[in-house]
Amino acid sequence: MHILMVRFSSMGDVVLQTATINWLKSLFGQDLKLSFVTSQEFVSLIDSHPGLHRVIGFDRRKGEKWKDLIKKIDLLDEEMPIDMIMDLHATLRSWRLKLSFWTVPALTVDKRRWERFLLTKIKSPLLKKLINKKVFGLEPQVERIIKDFADLFQDKQALRRTRSLRSGGHDELTSLPESQDVDLPRPYIVLAPSASFFYKRWPVNMFVELAERILKETSYHVVILAGSEDSFCDAFNTIQSDRLHNLQGKTSLKVSMNVLSKTLLCIGNDSGMNHITEAYGVPVVTIFGPTDPLFGFSPHGNKSRTISKQLWCKPCSTTGKSKCFRDRPYCMLEISVNEVYESALEIVGSV
Repeated sequence: MHILMVRFSSMGDVVLQTATINWLKSLFGQDLKLSFVTSQEFVSLIDSHPGLHRVIGFDRRKGEKWKDLIKKIDLLDEEMPIDMIMDLHATLRSWRLKLSFWTVPALTVDKRRWERFLLTKIKSPLLKKLINKKVFGLEPQVERIIKDFADLFQDKQALRRTRSLRSGGHDELTSLPESQDVDLPRPYIVLAPSASFFYKRWPVNMFVELAERILKETSYHVVILAGSEDSFCDAFNTIQSDRLHNLQGKTSLKVSMNVLSKTLLCIGNDSGMNHITEAYGVPVVTIFGPTDPLFGFSPHGNKSRTISKQLWCKPCSTTGKSKCFRDRPYCMLEISVNEVYESALEIVGSV
C-alpha cells in the first residue's frame, strides 16, 4: 500500500504530522510506503525520517509552477502507484491536488475550524470553562488526527501502539531522526523568541531579561535560535557573557534541529521550534499569547509546560495574526519573567 500525505506548511504543523506517520507505520507495518508533499523550505525537516519513502517539495518561492508539482507526483505514481491521498492540510492547494488525482481515494483532516472560530467569539469566562476538550474534539493535535483517522480504520489501540513503535529515547507520538552533534558547550538552554506572527511573540526585552537571569543564577549556557529575518534578536548582543551564544540567522534548519535535539530545554512562543524540540523527546516551555492551548497545539510531553493567561478577550483569533485592539497586549505582558524562569527550573533544576 502506498499513501501520499499532504501538508504544505507550516514548520510546526509538518513536524506534528510525524505522529501520523508513526501511527500508520505501526498499523500497516513496514510493507506500507509513505510519501509526503510539503513546501520546499520544510523538506529538510522530514526528508530523513525512517517512516517515509519519498518527500516531495513544492518551491513557489523560486517560481515553481503547480504543473511542476503535479509532474513530480505523476512520476512517483508511475514508480509506485498511489493507493490513497491523506490530506493533512485541508486548504485550497491540497483540495486542488486531490482534484488533480481525482481517481485516487482521499481522506481529509478535520481541522476543527468552526470549533476554534467559536472559541474566538466566546468572551464569557463562564462559557469558556464549560468547553470540554473531548466534546469539542480539541484534544492535542498529535492525538486528534490519529484518533479521527483511527476510527475509520477501526483501530482502538492507535495511540498505545504508536508509542510502542518508538525506538528512540522517548515515548512521544512525534519523532524526528537522530541528529548530528553540534559544536556548542553543554549543558545549554535554547531560547526561541520568534513566531510566525508579531503578536504571538513574548516581548524580546523579556526574553533578554530571562537570558540574563539564567546566566546569572545558573551555570547553563544560553543559545538563541531565530531566523535571518528576526533582527530584533540583536537585543541579546547587549548581554556580556561568554555563555551566551546568539545564533540568530547563523544556522540552517538542519543545524537548528541539531541544536534543539541536544538542548536541556527550549523556551519559546507558540511556534515550530518547540514542536521540533518535543519530537526529539526534549521538554519545552511554551508561551501562549493571543492564541489558546485549547486549539490543540500546546506541548504534549510529560515534562513540558504551558504558560497562558486567562483573559476575557482571549483567544482573539485562530492564528494569532490579528492586531490587538488594546493599547497593550496584556496576554503577553502579564506573563512575567519570573514565571517563565520558575517553570524552566521545575524542568531542568538549578546548577
